[in-house]
Amino acid sequence: MENDWVFAINVDEIDDEDVEPIEIEGKEIAIYRNNGQFYASVDKCTHGNAFLSDGVVVGDVIECPLHQGRFCIKTGKALSAPVSVPIKTFEVKVDDGKVFLKFGQTK
Repeated sequence: MENDWVFAINVDEIDDEDVEPIEIEGKEIAIYRNNGQFYASVDKCTHGNAFLSDGVVVGDVIECPLHQGRFCIKTGKALSAPVSVPIKTFEVKVDDGKVFLKFGQTK
């Protein structure tokens, strides 16, 4: 359903290999940009009480600032200790310079 798409951020508000925190419907979301592609996940690490948006993006990986656990921003897969539980990700599309995510569903 087309109306499941929710505006997240303007394309020009986020640099390549970076992450920006946003809030949608009271939920904290991290929006990532890598090689001109956009991705989205929950903003909280599954291991500790840390915001992933305070972490570092290198390629398609976000490193949590608290214990340096790493996740794939494309799939949410936990990649290195101490994280073992994946993060929830959201489907993303770009239209007319705006980033939208399918907020009702997670990948």
